[in-house]
Amino acid sequence: MKRVYLAADLADAQIAPDWLGMRGIKARVFNTHATGGLGELAATQIWPEVRMDDDADAEQAVQLLKEIHSADAAGSKLCPQCGEENPGNFLSCWHCGQALS
Repeated sequence: MKRVYLAADLADAQIAPDWLGMRGIKARVFNTHATGGLGELAATQIWPEVRMDDDADAEQAVQLLKEIHSADAAGSKLCPQCGEENPGNFLSCWHCGQALS
């Protein structure tokens, strides 16, 4: 199982397999309960990791994860249905649920 993403917290890590899953790529989060080792292990060893179910999907997964992180920095998106402003990394409107492009 290849690691494709190392997250600083569990919330950030869980977004990746959810987002990849919507694109038909299966991934899992590891180290979800490793924070108890902090102090005995280096902080980076307990960070949540996203690993692939199928290593053949790893390259595509890395590219898709780069897209979501670049969208993160891209500012905001306006919802085509309700006109509400959403963060650039949102895939659907927080207000009405409409898919964002």
